[in-house]
Amino acid sequence: MSAAPALTDPFEEETRSLLQARLALMFGVLCGVSLFYGLSHFVLRLLPLSERQSPTSVAVFTLLLAVATGLLVWRCRTGRRSLTELLLLDAAGITVPCWQTAAALTTVQPRNEGSASIVLGLTYLFLARAVLLPSSGKRTLLIGLLALVPAGAVATWLRIDGFGLLQQPSEWPSQASLVFRNVAVTLFLGALTSQVIYGLRRQLQENARVGQYLLREKVGEGGMGAVYRATHALLRRDTALKVLLPERVGSASSARFEREVQLTAQLTHPNTVAVFDYGRTPDGVFYYAMEYLEGGDLEQLVDYAGPLPPARLVWIFEQLCRALAEAHALGLIHRDIKPSNVLLCERGQEGDVAKLCDFGLVKDLNAAGDAAITQDGALTGTPLYLSPEGIATPDQVDARADLYSLGALAHFLLTAAPVFPGATLVEICAAHLHSPPSPPSALNAAVPAELDAIILRCLEKKREARFESALALRQALLACPLPEPWGAEQAAAWWAEHRQAFQRHCLERRQARLGATRGQSGALRVDIRGRGAARQSSRRART
Repeated sequence: MSAAPALTDPFEEETRSLLQARLALMFGVLCGVSLFYGLSHFVLRLLPLSERQSPTSVAVFTLLLAVATGLLVWRCRTGRRSLTELLLLDAAGITVPCWQTAAALTTVQPRNEGSASIVLGLTYLFLARAVLLPSSGKRTLLIGLLALVPAGAVATWLRIDGFGLLQQPSEWPSQASLVFRNVAVTLFLGALTSQVIYGLRRQLQENARVGQYLLREKVGEGGMGAVYRATHALLRRDTALKVLLPERVGSASSARFEREVQLTAQLTHPNTVAVFDYGRTPDGVFYYAMEYLEGGDLEQLVDYAGPLPPARLVWIFEQLCRALAEAHALGLIHRDIKPSNVLLCERGQEGDVAKLCDFGLVKDLNAAGDAAITQDGALTGTPLYLSPEGIATPDQVDARADLYSLGALAHFLLTAAPVFPGATLVEICAAHLHSPPSPPSALNAAVPAELDAIILRCLEKKREARFESALALRQALLACPLPEPWGAEQAAAWWAEHRQAFQRHCLERRQARLGATRGQSGALRVDIRGRGAARQSSRRART
């Protein structure tokens, strides 16, 4: 099996896809206009509006052109077409109609009116192509010369014949100049339009590129960075790209962000989001690339489906416990376990695959100087899911703080309500420190007493009273009697029924959370002029 050829242009695939869509649009417009002109000819013949009508041959030609362009629309809308085929369709789709239109209008009487119709009609067609299709100015000029010069020659001959100048060769240059003057203006405006639009598009592409990744849309934003859906230029693989927000760049932020990716890259458990790559752009933007997961987080799941059945919670938490066990064995504490940091998706035709993500607040118990980077001594984490020691003594937390957060997360998933709701941050923190938690069964009668006990043990104020490890919690969950089963079969059935609706719901929630439309969230906000100047300065410095 031969290897797929590498792309020479990182944006070639996007250009190909856009060109195919725009060709379908252009041929659709041409089909509609041709159909309108062809049918209007026969309608006007039924009305005594004018004695002068265009020949039937012209109407028949426009109807045939409508059929041909309709077939081209179908061709462009069905299947993936190669870039070579699309470029040929682009060139032929303009030149052939231009030549045929010029030939058909030779039957128009008086002849000079046919000349004017050719120049005007082809001007419309050529400028429409310049606006609709992604093309460089040079290519537009070459196609224009191929399409308009022969048609201009026909228009010149019609003028000479229409004004009775066939026997006066001295008049031919002046008549040709009148035609080709308009053709030259059309060529210039078309090439200029293409070059401006093409240049702007390329400039936007360059500024929506981070390393080898082309940004598509923003899918999330946290305290330190924004997450974008991106495509690798060579592998053509969807990737989640997290970048440090430019307005938050600083030595501490950069060190913390870089530390996050280095620690996350140590984790190889399948229930932890995998990190592929990281680096800095020439402009100093730090980023890292993770696997992109179709699905949603647990907060979106509860918002969509309501409180989870106890068996489903055990299925999800069994995976999270194994992921945390690996992190804890390496001396890493997550410290920010919450619904939005656990993704639920399908992987390898399996449903309800949990993925733990966002290790931005992770604490490395084995690293000297960790406190300086993670700002120990300050409130770190999300208050609704924060352990008492995370509030009172954040510099002394250990792995059992994550187990407390799991207990708070379980309470939310089973009841759709936080374990300690409060109107203010102070009220929530005080409840975590002093108030006894209520069992989930108080709000959800389907929760068995054994699961209540497990969750309440996770929520103990003293960490010594909690489970000693994530694996011990996992064993307790697996031994818990459940009213209804939940496994691979039930998960697959749920995703088969709810996949599209759930993903649509997650998309709507993301858009509402970001406060931006899909089109506005597709790229980083950057200063194009500033970045251009930065590149020039960087090149001068290297030379």
